[in-house]
Amino acid sequence: MGDRGDNNRLFQSDPVLFKFAGKLRDLSVLDAGCGTGYLSILLAQQGANVTGIDISENMITEARAFAKEKNVEIQFMVDSCSVLKSVTDQSYDLIVSNYVLMDLPDLDLATKNFHRVLKPGGKAVCIFGHPFSSELSEVENYFDEVKKTDRWGPFESDFIFFHRPLSHYWKSFRKAGFTIEDFEEPVAKDTSVAGFKPEWIASYRRKPWSVAFLLSKK
Repeated sequence: MGDRGDNNRLFQSDPVLFKFAGKLRDLSVLDAGCGTGYLSILLAQQGANVTGIDISENMITEARAFAKEKNVEIQFMVDSCSVLKSVTDQSYDLIVSNYVLMDLPDLDLATKNFHRVLKPGGKAVCIFGHPFSSELSEVENYFDEVKKTDRWGPFESDFIFFHRPLSHYWKSFRKAGFTIEDFEEPVAKDTSVAGFKPEWIASYRRKPWSVAFLLSKK
């Protein structure tokens, strides 16, 4: 992902993520499904106290090296986003989960544990691939819940993800006890950002690539 993530993240979903997250200084933040840590580092650079977890030991190894290279203090741990066994109750002010929920086999368990580890008044920003996007969900029926595999980019093994209709996510958040504060289907708006190519506008606006939820725990 590099320093700022791929183009979709940089120009479309990250601006919404940081808008939903708000002021980060001195907040305790859990990056649930941190991968190689690009987002954890960005959060820490804005003053947050960040913990990044990922189920992949190799990802966590890369994330630790990346943070050391950037001279940023972040705690990284190997853990499942669905179980969060290493995280105690009411530990964090904010959870960010960036393109992770569609990869989890047990969505309801994940949202339940997100709610568990947040402090009262805490928030969760959840961004994931839009279930309508054909690259993510070439299924015969949008309303089917289907385990899928796909391969993209330079990777040599398949990605596993779970197509679920958007209503499933909405109901899972509510079932876990969250209040849904905001929702967006991110699309590039500030085309003056360095590196943006005008020819991308038509592609980005052709269909939704991701969805973003802002959740709160009362």
